Amino acid sequence: MLKKWVLFISSRYIRADRKNRKVSPGVLSAAGIAVGVLALISVISVMNGFQMGFIEDILEISSFHLRISDIDQDSLSEIRAVKGIKSVLPFYETKTLVTSPYAIEPCLVKGIPADARELDPALFSQLNIFRGDYIPETEHSLVLGRILAVKLGLSIGDTVSIIALNGGTFKNLRPETTEFTITGLFQSGYDDFDMSMMIMSEDSLLDIDSAAVLKYGVKLDNRFRDQQAASEIAGISGVNAEDITSWREYNRALFSALRLEKVMMFLLLGLIFIVVSFGIFNSTRRTIAEKQEEIGILRAIGSTPSQIRQIFIIDGLIIGAGGGLAGVIGGLLVTYNINGILGLLSLRSSFLINLPVRVMPAEIISIFLFAVLFCIFSAFAASAKVSSITPQEVLRYE
Repeated sequence: MLKKWVLFISSRYIRADRKNRKVSPGVLSAAGIAVGVLALISVISVMNGFQMGFIEDILEISSFHLRISDIDQDSLSEIRAVKGIKSVLPFYETKTLVTSPYAIEPCLVKGIPADARELDPALFSQLNIFRGDYIPETEHSLVLGRILAVKLGLSIGDTVSIIALNGGTFKNLRPETTEFTITGLFQSGYDDFDMSMMIMSEDSLLDIDSAAVLKYGVKLDNRFRDQQAASEIAGISGVNAEDITSWREYNRALFSALRLEKVMMFLLLGLIFIVVSFGIFNSTRRTIAEKQEEIGILRAIGSTPSQIRQIFIIDGLIIGAGGGLAGVIGGLLVTYNINGILGLLSLRSSFLINLPVRVMPAEIISIFLFAVLFCIFSAFAASAKVSSITPQEVLRYE
């Protein structure tokens, strides 16, 4: 059981040295922990903002939560009736070359039905068509990404040529060129889409690639229930489990890279904690050396080595908790005001109006706990020297 005198002595050791008017090593260590926690929270929150933005773009525009192929209309009605399914959008995809008088670029063309806006409003929300609109009633019209339009040197109302291979068999393949009118430009925020994607009606896409396969993009109320939804859909007559692809499988390589990126950032910024932990270890060892007389007296009056070790372990806990809490508060303040701070420092990029941020409570708690545990472990390791101090040795020279 923790004794009151242990807490009293621990609080004395962690305070500033008033006699010499020096800042306590404990205060400096707590400040180091605070800086480390602040930096880690700020960087990880901005990284989360970018990554979640990319993920939302990919799921809403490209991979959907589930992709299904080779189903009939009866099965489609049953799929739409499955609990938790928000929308089901039929679409075609094909890869082509797009040309203008100024450039030629590879492109992914997505063909969607005329009522796609009603079937999947989130798709258009994420596409962010900022000029013009998707007008399926206009024959051979399309919407393309802003960056692709810049590369081609085109704008709304201009004509673009799409080159596709038709002919069925490899032997009979021949390039065919079809002209389309640009009716809109979108800016999703994900450069891969903005520089290499076009949206048109499904009829127009079939004109350039009659062999395109019809697929269905399914979106769920909760994307993390994709496995459960896939199992329910696979149980519907006419649907094969092999024809269902979840967003985890479709984007496995990208999401693995994003996860590795975040882990490496944690490790690199976590080095701050290791450096501060060495500081706590050394300052604790120095304090033990300076307080040998007091430790000897405590041992002489009956204190056990474990009780004396508790003094320094509590110091480590106070340093970690105090510095960690200050870092969490500072990190959240910086994170939520980072765009204002960058504006004041004139560091905001002309290419990026606002930095996206996403604070995840579980990560904040993990960072705080890591900081506290590092400090406790350092103090615990350093206080092992207490066991070798005996009252006879200390008091012999007094």
